[in-house]
Amino acid sequence: MIKKLLSIDLTPCEIVARDLGHPYFPIEALRGLIAGDGVDLIETLVTLVERVPDDNPEAIAANRMNFTRKQHALEEAGARVVPAPAKRLPDGSFKQSDDQRLVIATLSLALRLRPDFVVLAAADGDFAPMVWELRNVGIRTEVMARPQMLASDLRRAAYSIIDLDDVLNHVGGTR
Repeated sequence: MIKKLLSIDLTPCEIVARDLGHPYFPIEALRGLIAGDGVDLIETLVTLVERVPDDNPEAIAANRMNFTRKQHALEEAGARVVPAPAKRLPDGSFKQSDDQRLVIATLSLALRLRPDFVVLAAADGDFAPMVWELRNVGIRTEVMARPQMLASDLRRAAYSIIDLDDVLNHVGGTR
C-alpha cells in the first residue's frame, strides 16, 4: 500500500477555489480523492492564518471566534491544523509565517512517518528547499497547483505536477 501525506497551504488554495466558484476549499473531498485504491493517506496538514485584529476587545473576540470556528471545521474534515498567527509590523502591515510553519510541520512529520509521497497543495517557491530535502531522503512530492502560478524552482523540485483547477472541478464544492 502506498503511503501519502497531504500538506495544504490553505490561503492560496482557498483563493483558487473561490475563483472557480466554490464556497470553500473542499478538504474532505480532496482527502477522499487522494486516498483512492491502494493509498493510505496517513495525515493531512493545513495552515490556518490567524489574522491580526484591531486593538479593541470586540475585534479580538470576533477574530478568535472566527479562527476557532474555522479550525474546528478543518479538523472535522480530517485535517490537522497548523496555526500560523500573523504579526503586525511597525509600519502597520502584516507578516504571515504560514509557509515556514507548513514547511517545518511537513518535514518533521514526513521524516517521522516516512510516506512514499507528499502531496503538496502550494505554488510558492518557498517550498522548493523542503521538496528537495524530501527527495534527498527518498520521499517524492506531487505538487498540486495552478501550473501558471507554480514557481519554477518548485516545479523543478517536484516529482510530478497536478493541476489544482482540474482537481477542484473534479471534486466540486463538496466538503
